[in-house]
Amino acid sequence: MLSSFFVERTVDAKTLLIHQDQIAQEIYFIQSGLARLYYQTENRDQVTAFIFSENMFASCLESFIQQTSGNQNLETVESCSLLVLNRDGLEQLYKKLPKTNMIMRKVIEQRFISSQRLLASYILKNPQQRYEQFVSDYPHLIQRVPQYVIASFLGITSVSLSRIRKRISNS
Repeated sequence: MLSSFFVERTVDAKTLLIHQDQIAQEIYFIQSGLARLYYQTENRDQVTAFIFSENMFASCLESFIQQTSGNQNLETVESCSLLVLNRDGLEQLYKKLPKTNMIMRKVIEQRFISSQRLLASYILKNPQQRYEQFVSDYPHLIQRVPQYVIASFLGITSVSLSRIRKRISNS
């Protein structure tokens, strides 16, 4: 019954699933591939806030939950195979299978915890420590995610990330 609420979709790399000026109407379960949540600054820089990989739900949650346009973009990093659930489908799912409320709450709690950890790392760690933590937490992403995306996630430039990688490899 659960699968009847989802629609399968395959998208290419660099597909913008949600634009910052849109109201998010869908949530995506990533079967394969990578996506990233990012902000675009006034000077057109992109700052990655989260990287989603297989078996994760991805969306611009603030926009999806509040049904307002947000300031986040959701873009695929690799080609993705997605299971797509729209907002109406989620509401129907909550009614037909009440335990899905708990599942979605857990998904949202995990995103909150990840966001808090990222914020704390900006406050408590230097760039090299943030990179080392990223490598420790997400070893499966190091070779898959472009360097500029990792750098923006860590709050540093690609040049700084190259220096950090070189320093670590020389030690």
